[in-house]
Amino acid sequence: MSTTGDDAMPGRVPKQPGTARYRQVAEDLIARVGRSELVPGQRLEPEAQLARQYGVNRLTMRRALEELSRAGLVRTEHGVGSFIAVPATRHRIDDGEASLSESMARRGIVVRHRVLAITEADLGVDTPFADFPGAAVRFRFVRYLEEEPWSIGEVLVPASLAPLDWVGGASVFAVITARHGLSVRRAERAFSAGPAGPDEAGWLDVPVGSALLELRGINTDQHGRVVARVAHHIRGDRAEYVVRLPG
Repeated sequence: MSTTGDDAMPGRVPKQPGTARYRQVAEDLIARVGRSELVPGQRLEPEAQLARQYGVNRLTMRRALEELSRAGLVRTEHGVGSFIAVPATRHRIDDGEASLSESMARRGIVVRHRVLAITEADLGVDTPFADFPGAAVRFRFVRYLEEEPWSIGEVLVPASLAPLDWVGGASVFAVITARHGLSVRRAERAFSAGPAGPDEAGWLDVPVGSALLELRGINTDQHGRVVARVAHHIRGDRAEYVVRLPG
């Protein structure tokens, strides 16, 4: 959804003594978001047009947008335009669910997976699955939240547990739980940051080099046996992981 035409903007903002002009423009845009005149994901008019509508020069308009970008309220894609940012999805990794998909679904957020590949992987002596000898199966997929690309990931599980007919409705772990009577849970998570490569950028609809949150770890069952190794690359503008530390 995008605005069109000069009459889509509120017009010039009266000058306020003691307040920088760029800040007045930024505050007006914030107020418009608060009134739902501008909504998350909406594309703003080009910088030159916004400057004309607000009665300021392009440098002032650019500084206002940069201010909002630093505050996480505006997302700018070079060569594409500026958008009202989609609020970050807060997620606690210690909520007891086997995967982020279950966590989001429990909160009423629609989650779906696009299966990219299901391949067999012979790990040999490097297998993390000491209790499940033999080959493993790698699932690669893109996860969507409310139909927006959120992450691209891989899940490696023992071949004896792998649902080879998985089509991406429920998570891989939900299917394993239903079929094998296991209680899959998160056991270890590590986080880092990195840039999006061409493949990741294409699937996640972000520019190459965009910040991604990298998550890696293992899942175990109720007996403490390792049943999965996970790796996800998550859009940095869509997620915020929250961990409660002991007091």
